[in-house]
Amino acid sequence: MFSLNNQLEVRKTVIASLVTCIYLPGIVTAISYKGLLYSVGKASSFYITLLIFIAEFLKSFYLNNNVQAKKTKPNRNRAGDVVKSCIFLLGAMFSFFVGIILFGAPVLECHEETLMLSALLTILTVFPLLAHSGPEASLQLLFAVRNYSRDTIIEMLVNNALLTVCGAWLGAVVIPLDWNTPWQQWPIPCYLGAIGGYLLSNVLTIFKVTLMLAANKYPVLHFLVNVLNKLNVSK
Repeated sequence: MFSLNNQLEVRKTVIASLVTCIYLPGIVTAISYKGLLYSVGKASSFYITLLIFIAEFLKSFYLNNNVQAKKTKPNRNRAGDVVKSCIFLLGAMFSFFVGIILFGAPVLECHEETLMLSALLTILTVFPLLAHSGPEASLQLLFAVRNYSRDTIIEMLVNNALLTVCGAWLGAVVIPLDWNTPWQQWPIPCYLGAIGGYLLSNVLTIFKVTLMLAANKYPVLHFLVNVLNKLNVSK
């Protein structure tokens, strides 16, 4: 459940979500305008994944700005954290790769496309949590071992991760349909579905925070806030 007690967290959450709602549609619109939409998921479109990574890195830096300022770790510990984080990201990408194949992706071909989709899912789901909470806490949060009640930023990141995976999974529904359209090729629907799920989660975050702020002035809106809390994808 989002909490309005920490105004700094709320402001950072809304700003980060707004940035996502601007840059992601911008990237999709740009590649669509240049006729490159059907190339997503191939090695030639690696720059798209790189742009998304840079945007998410900058967002993570913004979300962690005050937190990192309070932490004074020795350089040796920081280097160790970086190594652990890199290993964690590679492990997450490998897990996505294997999981995607188990869910029906081509086994003996299209490894390049499957790897690109795995990289995108890792960037949109695991990387933000890793940058904010570290490897151990991220693993606990992803498997619902750790409670993050009243932590607005972490709740946003977990919701983003869940809806991103759901979007990629729902995108696979159109692949076996006999429509014979170019965008049905693997992994275009899943790639765009992951982006769509991530974008939807950020839109819902902005809507929910706005509704909660409005409910302070108009108590009748508390009913809608309670409904949203019950329908929350994370616990």
